[in-house]
Amino acid sequence: MDRFEPFTLDQMTVFLAVVEHGGFSAAARELGRVQSAVSHSVASLEVTLSTTLFDRASRPPALTDAGRRLAAEARLVLAQARELRHVAGAIREGLEPGLTLVVDPIYPAGALVEACRAFHAEFASVSLRLQTDLLGEARRLVREGDAELGVCILGDAHDRALTALPAGRVQLVPVCAPTHPLANEPAPQRADRLQHHTQLVLTERAGGSEDRGVLAPRTWRVTDLALKVRLLVAGVGWGSAPVDAVADLLERGELVRLRPEPWLGGRHDVALHTIVRADRPLGPAGSWLRQRLVLEPTGDPP
Repeated sequence: MDRFEPFTLDQMTVFLAVVEHGGFSAAARELGRVQSAVSHSVASLEVTLSTTLFDRASRPPALTDAGRRLAAEARLVLAQARELRHVAGAIREGLEPGLTLVVDPIYPAGALVEACRAFHAEFASVSLRLQTDLLGEARRLVREGDAELGVCILGDAHDRALTALPAGRVQLVPVCAPTHPLANEPAPQRADRLQHHTQLVLTERAGGSEDRGVLAPRTWRVTDLALKVRLLVAGVGWGSAPVDAVADLLERGELVRLRPEPWLGGRHDVALHTIVRADRPLGPAGSWLRQRLVLEPTGDPP
C-alpha cells in the first residue's frame, strides 16, 4: 500500500483560497482566520511537499511554476474529496454504490440508451454494469444474485424466487431478404410455404427454453440479435426481429416484411417483465431504473 505525506485537505483548501483571492490577507478574510494561521498552513504544505508554492518576494505573492501545477492538482483532489463525502452520504441513506442490469436483446436499443442516459443524470455516483442475455439465462443471473435487476421474457416460467412486473410489449416482425424465395410469396404467406424454408431463431446460449414463434422444422439457432439480422439481410433464411432493429433496413429495401398466415396481424408480440430477487428489494436507484425501463405502447409497424 502506498504511503502518503501527511498533508491535509484543509491545507489544500487554504492554499487554493490564497490563489483564488489573490493573497494571504484576502484568503484569511474569506476563511475567517488570522493571516498568520493562513501563512503557517501554506508554509507547512510547502514543507510537506518539499516545494515552494509562492514567490513571496513579489507583491502580492505570485505562484511559482510548481505552485500553478499543484494548484490544478489540489482542485482535483478537493473535488474527489467532495465526491467521496457525497457518495458516503448517499450510501448511508440506502443508495446503492453499484447496480447490475441484465436485459433481453429484443428490448429496444433506443429505449435502453435513453433509460441509461436518464439514470446517469439522476444517479451519477451509482456505477452500472449492463449486459444482455436471453430468457432463462437472464432469470438465472437475477435468481443467483449476479444481477440485481433484469428485463426479460418470462414465458410460462413461475419462479418463486423472483418477483416480476410488466415492462411492456415488443413487436417482432417477420422479414426476409428481397432475394429470398419467400419475398415473392403473396401475403399472407401460408404455413406450409414457410415450413419449406429455414427459419432463423434467436436462442439462449445454454438452450433449454421453449421455442416461441417457431413455424419451420428447419431452424438455425443464433445467440446474437445483430448477427441474426445480418444473416437475414444475407438471405440465409427468414425470421422475426424487433421492429426497431429492422425499421431502417425495411425502409432501404434490404429486408422485406412477411405476413405469415399463422401470426395474427403479421407479427408476433412478446411481453417483457422486470424481475428482481424476491428476498432482495431494490434500493432507490434500482427502483427508479425499474420504473424507467417500462416501455411506452407503440403503434403498429409498417
